[in-house]
Amino acid sequence: MSRCSSSGLALMLWAAMAAAVCGCGRPDTAPRVVVYSSVDEPVARPVLEAFQSKTGIRVVLVTDAEAAKTVGLAARLEAERNNPQADVYWGNEPFHTINLARNGVLAEYASPAAADIPAKYKDSAGRWASCGLRLRVIGLAAGGEAARACAAVKGVADLARPELRGRTGMARPSAGTTGGHVAALYVAMGEAAARRLLESLRDNGIRLLGGNSQVVRYIAEGQLWAGLTDNDDVLNARRRGWKVEMMMPDQEGPGTLAVPTTVAMVAGCRRSENARRLIDYLLSAETEKRLVDAGFAHCSVRVEPRGVRLMSVDYNAVVAKLPYAVADALRILEGRR
Repeated sequence: MSRCSSSGLALMLWAAMAAAVCGCGRPDTAPRVVVYSSVDEPVARPVLEAFQSKTGIRVVLVTDAEAAKTVGLAARLEAERNNPQADVYWGNEPFHTINLARNGVLAEYASPAAADIPAKYKDSAGRWASCGLRLRVIGLAAGGEAARACAAVKGVADLARPELRGRTGMARPSAGTTGGHVAALYVAMGEAAARRLLESLRDNGIRLLGGNSQVVRYIAEGQLWAGLTDNDDVLNARRRGWKVEMMMPDQEGPGTLAVPTTVAMVAGCRRSENARRLIDYLLSAETEKRLVDAGFAHCSVRVEPRGVRLMSVDYNAVVAKLPYAVADALRILEGRR
């Protein structure tokens, strides 16, 4: 064998060994789909695993911490707009989803699974649709003096009652569903009335916490007697054996705010066909039932709920008001001028 042949063979052997070590030259050809999700991971993961088992498409799930969950994932999608890493966005609320659609981050896809979803719970251009309604609720202490003090609470304004002074809480409006709730109140009540409401809560010593689950934990521990949160946070607390009651606020006023989960395809995603299949699955009645059975969603988007009157709200109008309402609410609640 010549010296050149020996050198060539050695080079080929070295390249083969390097490829074996680093995995180069063997691209991952298995079908997969990447989903960014602010749905609670213990709820989202079994749904995605069921899709994976059914289709053979591997699902890569990316989540974030509660305090920055939706806000953080939305910011990440915006930052990756020119080089999208996600294929599907599965949000726990509609507010940031609508903003992402307006900013061109989401693609049009009219899923056949969304055909029976009412128009108010999906984008007219097909850039997102909803599956499962969560509710903004008031968590209440159970038993003793705290329960007696909460007996008259029927709505958000009652959290300013003197017997609850210093004993109420809410998540900071800058993150999660609380910001959408505040903006919805600005839309439903008008700015002046919403400001007066927030001022009364501030003057009664409402505490601003890091997330909805923390509000419920403080109620269970006796640090708070009542607070604004989401239905799933109360149900999760009950599963842990915590004593927390739940009520649907403002049934005699503007109504209880419904917060639909949302599903969308990321514009320019790398695996669009797999994304469509996952979206169809997430928007199906089968998946919606799983969300309700898990206690994450309170009811279906496909039928009007029984026993609760929902706030009549235009989610697009809420999103338009969101930045201003959140900034104004923080200024008021933090006592800034």
